[in-house]
Amino acid sequence: MGARPGKFETANGGTLLLDEVGEMPLALQPKLLRALQEREFDRLGSNHPVHVDIRVIATSNRPLEAAVAEGRFRADLFYRLNVIPISLPPLRDRAGDIGELAEYFAGLYAVPGTHAVLSRALVARLEERAWPGNVRELGNFVRRAVALSRGGEIGVEALDHGQSRQGKMLPRLQRSPEWKPEWKPGLSLGEMERQLFAMTLESTGGNRARAAELLGVSLRTVRNKVREFGLPPRNDYRNDIANGDLQNQDLRGNDLRGNDLRNDDLRNNNNKEQSCP
Repeated sequence: MGARPGKFETANGGTLLLDEVGEMPLALQPKLLRALQEREFDRLGSNHPVHVDIRVIATSNRPLEAAVAEGRFRADLFYRLNVIPISLPPLRDRAGDIGELAEYFAGLYAVPGTHAVLSRALVARLEERAWPGNVRELGNFVRRAVALSRGGEIGVEALDHGQSRQGKMLPRLQRSPEWKPEWKPGLSLGEMERQLFAMTLESTGGNRARAAELLGVSLRTVRNKVREFGLPPRNDYRNDIANGDLQNQDLRGNDLRGNDLRNDDLRNNNNKEQSCP
């Protein structure tokens, strides 16, 4: 059985992206430095070096100079990577790019075979926002808007995070009517995905096929996510409605039984009064 190639070996002859390189543990940084400097590395459990010819692009969401000063990033690795630095301004300083990026994400997350359209009013509102989470936050917003839309043009109502058309919150995992999705800068994609699946299943009444259509994923993916995130089973959505009806029926039944008891009391009292001489 042949050895499975790693990222460096797979990227041989091409480009390798090192995303958030500033988060790399110190113990791994010397190995990366050697691979960049000598263009070779050793496979795990092998004594023969593997030579590669790659171009490396490294990204970081914070200045690496500060990490070097704090001792969290090696200075020699920083200078090896810092050949052609490119500083990308935050999204709030590039309002002209927001509309184009939003349209790109709308096409990316649309259900295959369909075309998601953002209204001009919505794009204008998006251009007014600060977007502290930059492109990731914008992409997550558009993904959520596309998933919760009912088709047609997506308007400014998409700005109401996770609200239904009646203004009620859709997420199921929190029953309080004051509950709101905790979408804020720094929220992990996994947690946002969990809330998105929960809201979509709530809006479809537990219909997983419909939820898969809205989210643009397969039915199998929805089933796997339900297990992964510990979401309620399919029948639980219907049971809530049924239980509410049963409770109403019980209340009505209690009222009827109460009336019967009161009528019995009246009859008993009448009998007692008639028996008196």
